Amino acid sequence: MTLPTDFDEREISLAVLQALDPDEDLTPEELDVRAWRLGQLLEHGYELEHAMEIARADHVDLGVATALVAVHGCSSRLAVRILL
Repeated sequence: MTLPTDFDEREISLAVLQALDPDEDLTPEELDVRAWRLGQLLEHGYELEHAMEIARADHVDLGVATALVAVHGCSSRLAVRILL
């Protein structure tokens, strides 16, 4: 996975921890899926805070979410407003 260079490892690690939200009762498999969703959103151009919101929203179709930003040119902020 290649992430934008303007994120440092600490910032990404904190975002992953927040996106995985240890207060939720998730199985290890669900945690893996959420971490993967976050990575996919970041790779497709989402801003970190917006990627965390969408990664948590299991009802949001990841293909639609990534296409809004990567294909259709929406800002990640607008994509969050559309999807949530």
